[in-house]
Amino acid sequence: MRRERTVNKVDVHELVVPVMDSIRKYVSHNKGGVMNGKRLLNLIFVLTLLLSSLVSVTLAQEPEPQAEELGSVPGIDSPPEVGIGESTALLATAFSGGPDYDSGWVSLAQDEAKTLTHNLGGDTDDYVVDMQYKYGSTVNQRYYGGADFGAKTFSGTREDDRVGAYWRTLTTSSIIVYRRPEDTYAEQVRIRIWVDPYPDYDSGWTSLGAGAAVTTLTHSLGGNADDYVVDMQYRYSGNVNQRYYGGADFGATAFNGTREDERVGLYWRSLNNSTIALFRRAEDDYAAQVRIRIWVRPTPTYDSGWVSVNQDQAKTLTHNIGGNPEDYVVDMQYKYSGNVNQRYYGGADFGANPPSGMNEDDRVGAYWRSLSSSSIAVYRRPEDIYAPQVRIRIWCFWKPPVPDYDSGWVSLGAGASATTLTHNLGGDADDYFVDMQYKYDSNINRRYYGGADFGVTAFSGTREDDRVGAYWRSLDNSTITVFRRAEDDYAPEVRIRIWRMPKPDYDSGWTSLTAGAAATTLSHNLGGDYLDYLVDMQYRTSAFYGRVNQRYYGGADFGANPPSDASENDRQGAYWRSLDLSSITVYRRPEDIYAPEVRIRIWRTAQPDYESGWQVVGQDATKTLSHNLGGNAENYLVNMIYYDTLANYVNQRHLGGADFGANPPSGYNADDRVGAYWRSLTDSSITVYRRPEDGFADYLRIRIWVTPYRVYLPLVTRNY
Repeated sequence: MRRERTVNKVDVHELVVPVMDSIRKYVSHNKGGVMNGKRLLNLIFVLTLLLSSLVSVTLAQEPEPQAEELGSVPGIDSPPEVGIGESTALLATAFSGGPDYDSGWVSLAQDEAKTLTHNLGGDTDDYVVDMQYKYGSTVNQRYYGGADFGAKTFSGTREDDRVGAYWRTLTTSSIIVYRRPEDTYAEQVRIRIWVDPYPDYDSGWTSLGAGAAVTTLTHSLGGNADDYVVDMQYRYSGNVNQRYYGGADFGATAFNGTREDERVGLYWRSLNNSTIALFRRAEDDYAAQVRIRIWVRPTPTYDSGWVSVNQDQAKTLTHNIGGNPEDYVVDMQYKYSGNVNQRYYGGADFGANPPSGMNEDDRVGAYWRSLSSSSIAVYRRPEDIYAPQVRIRIWCFWKPPVPDYDSGWVSLGAGASATTLTHNLGGDADDYFVDMQYKYDSNINRRYYGGADFGVTAFSGTREDDRVGAYWRSLDNSTITVFRRAEDDYAPEVRIRIWRMPKPDYDSGWTSLTAGAAATTLSHNLGGDYLDYLVDMQYRTSAFYGRVNQRYYGGADFGANPPSDASENDRQGAYWRSLDLSSITVYRRPEDIYAPEVRIRIWRTAQPDYESGWQVVGQDATKTLSHNLGGNAENYLVNMIYYDTLANYVNQRHLGGADFGANPPSGYNADDRVGAYWRSLTDSSITVYRRPEDGFADYLRIRIWVTPYRVYLPLVTRNY
């Protein structure tokens, strides 16, 4: 790479004015408050550096190189401040990431109570509990919380049957589930629990009189109530529960007939953007206290919108999320005459004391059933008046399954011909997620992912202009091509794994970018917690053997031996930065030829098997993180992101490492070594390294998921 270390020959106005503007905006934004001294000092430092360097600027003799996006990007609002080494539990936002506890499917006999041990600790008031049923293979919430059938249900053949299931007795270590005596819908139940101390609204425990007037709670959240997710729990004598959730009337056999026709449970209704109403039924003794929590805009993977359903009608809704339905969380709400509610959620039969205007044995409410990877069915009961419209929302938390394709370790010669791997997965390659790892000796790593060219300072100058790393390109529905660069010694073996993915929570589609133009901000509006997101960026080009690819992922500067279609000091590739709860920013570098289109997809993920939290790693330093996951490290899926405290915030800028050429971003010099990588992955630890002049990875975060693996049994032939 060229050695000029003078200031880049670019329009000074382009560099100075944005910095001055950002200082003015920052000072204006912080009037009357306390300034972030580190940010302001850094901005002033950059400005001072630029001004002091102007003396060395010479008149251009030829067209000047285009300015790249600033190394530190001013004027971006920071996401919430990160905490070092945050615990996994504190990162678990309800309806954003996967649960902290998952019982799996647990078999229950009729009239059986079973205690499940979760050992989550902390405060049960921070718990969000989801329960689903299954009979055969049908996942459902029929008669959720319990219901007693009246004389009309199943033509009277099941009068007084006690059906459904509920959970109760939630503590910091366990929860009890109970299946009612004649139930046929909950042969198995599954409990999932999130620990989330930060709902947008929390009523606290509120006392209600049985059969008293409706209680209205004021939340004042504003916005659109269709963006709300509501959770309601009951409590009596310290026992947190959801018994007879939404309301139920007891039949002749309940409690040996001593409570026939009693009206129990509690429901919420009349949800709007400022209030919600609660009603505790006349003879209830399970909901002496109730607690409402509301989350705003954890955008679902699927939203049916309000769907009209006739009485005694089943309707199948097609969501086409794909993946594993056991990674889904389902929320159903009703609406009548503008009144959003969950009255008689899951279904109830009225006893001898029905509400005004209703009759004994009327079958009311609605439920969902038959959840699959493509659809869900909803059913409105025959005399129902509360659910003329229903709305289904589904959140999918991706947990990596067995990959659909695994190349195994493939040997590549440095600088040899590209290697094409045949996966034959078919379908649409836009549905694929590709993971590539390298290995030298037994060291699994992602050093210089996508390719990098070393500058003069790398390895004390002994490897100047070496081309290292590897990349994949030319992805289609039958093949993918991998290439190891000419002087590489980190990727003598590579491994490609491909997953057919469920529907992403956000998909930008293929978005055209102009090389070197202003960065493009994409709005995803997912809400929840951005630390639960898995971000994938792919490029697409019709030239240079490209198609879908990740060549020079995160950005690379070419040295003295560029590809035939490029020049020395070209700044190639693209990156993403500034991820927050509503948007993400992408930038294509000034001379790039591989990423005229980029596509960002975001999935919410299940809790990883290992979560490092944010780790501080000094420049030119390594840190070994102990995960102790055991098993085979080749079954791990590893994700690393950075956090830049000054500007880029959550980002993957120069992921894997890059050396700048003669035209570095402002604030950097030619040959600066930036970015970070992980290496030395074993069954107990992983090592991260931050490069000597890096400013993009003040904090690093590693997540690891252990994927299942296929066991191939030997072929047995008769008589041999």
